[in-house]
Amino acid sequence: MNYQANQSITADVDYPPTQGALPVWSKVFTKPGEKTFLEIIEHPEAKAKAAYIWVFIAGTLSGLINSATQFVVALAGLQQTMPEFRELPGSTGLLGATGLVGAICGAPIAGLFSVIGFVIGVGIVHATARFFGGQGSFDKLAYAFGTITAPLSLISALMVPLNAIPFVAFCTLPVLLGLGLYGLFLQVTAIKAVHRCGWGEAAAALLLPGILLALLCGFMFLVLVRLAGPSINEIFQQMPGLQ
Repeated sequence: MNYQANQSITADVDYPPTQGALPVWSKVFTKPGEKTFLEIIEHPEAKAKAAYIWVFIAGTLSGLINSATQFVVALAGLQQTMPEFRELPGSTGLLGATGLVGAICGAPIAGLFSVIGFVIGVGIVHATARFFGGQGSFDKLAYAFGTITAPLSLISALMVPLNAIPFVAFCTLPVLLGLGLYGLFLQVTAIKAVHRCGWGEAAAALLLPGILLALLCGFMFLVLVRLAGPSINEIFQQMPGLQ
């Protein structure tokens, strides 16, 4: 009797359809706004775990593309500077296989570090937003940020091979700059939606930690320069031609 009643209750529950990564990313980037983020974070799948998976995959692919591109550029430079290298039998193939294996093995490590950096960054922003009176959760903020970080990482990685072509970087740089600014806007909007705060508080939560870190690094650099000043002067005075 109870089993049939539980079956009936379960059948009446209207579970929302799965969001999927690509539809959510497309929705965030094509329909930017607080309403969009409120809709996606209210879905049962809006968990930090999903964001970690996205960032790991994006970081892994980015690491693979970056490593492969750098290796191809280095190999091309080696062949130009050392023509005799190309005459060695199997040298290009051996180095190519070595570079490919290295890129594949190193890519997951890049993905892991991407997740670690993502968690730290979201944690700092979340703590700052809570300091300014935010009411959201880390889980929701991480999911919202994942819908922004993962696709931007993939787009940036796909442009890396283009940047290796002479003069093409002058075309891709404005695109990357525009995407970066758009990503900042989306992140501020996500903070506002998740933490139910104003635009000022959301912008401060995103930008203030970076500004404080830059000021701290600048202050530490000035202190080190001041402490090492006498030693640097002695080194310059001992150099020939500077006395």
